[in-house]
Amino acid sequence: MPMAAEPFDEDGRRIFHIRVRKLSGSAGRFIDLAATPMKLTRSGGHRSADGLTMIGITLMQGADVFHEFGSADRSALVRQGQILVKDFTEPATALWQASPHRGLNLHVPRSTMEAAVGDRVGGLHGTALPSEGLVPLLGTQLRTLAEIAPRLRSAAGTAALKATIELAASVLRCELGVRVEDEVNTAGMFAAAQVFIRRHLTWSKLGPELIARQIGGSRADLYRVFAAHGETVAGFVRELRLQRARGVLAHDASSGVRVSDVAYRCGFDDPVHFTRLFRERFGLTPSALRTSELRRRA
Repeated sequence: MPMAAEPFDEDGRRIFHIRVRKLSGSAGRFIDLAATPMKLTRSGGHRSADGLTMIGITLMQGADVFHEFGSADRSALVRQGQILVKDFTEPATALWQASPHRGLNLHVPRSTMEAAVGDRVGGLHGTALPSEGLVPLLGTQLRTLAEIAPRLRSAAGTAALKATIELAASVLRCELGVRVEDEVNTAGMFAAAQVFIRRHLTWSKLGPELIARQIGGSRADLYRVFAAHGETVAGFVRELRLQRARGVLAHDASSGVRVSDVAYRCGFDDPVHFTRLFRERFGLTPSALRTSELRRRA
């Protein structure tokens, strides 16, 4: 951990409990931290010892937290649901005075953020992001990552972490009003679109116009961004829906749920069209997949 943790007093030491879950990769790391009341501190001595030069992006869950950023005149009360940005090259203190408390932390190399926001990276320490624009999408992504991270395999975890960092960089660029070239903004826009699509995958009317409007771009921008990643918008949405349908059919093979209901639940408004797409993608019909899964379990 980049900050030293200690209970407030002897009573706190007797009941002290902390839980840390990590997801790490070359792009950065994600830490899901939950604990009883405690004081978190980062000083100049910590930086000298660990040499850490990361930017921390934390979604506050649970109780409000008082933060101090190097001096008493630089402080803030960060409330539940807010996202706070910290620079680990700078001193900071956080007082978790209520329980339970949880923080979802994204740690990004400072060089990555410098590439995203330029010299404005120096003013990020202690910034609490507003609950508007792309910021709620980042909050949703952090909560989703915390939920699925324990089940992700190595490659999937690396991809999820990278997408989250790209989205975070895009959010900070937007919040700081940084002007960037289209090529640079492609990764952030692609990450934001993926988050929105996954969140609203079951909407049968989910389409390029709606997606583009929600992430603050045009339909042409959206097509260009997906093309730069070797994807089409429709193809990306269809693949996610088919994979979800396959998972539902396999998991609920013995439930007797109708194939048409699975189709509707996964965003397809035509069960016949769904069955054709499913067979083309997986080589068997939804009913055949269910039968195969039941035989495998027998």
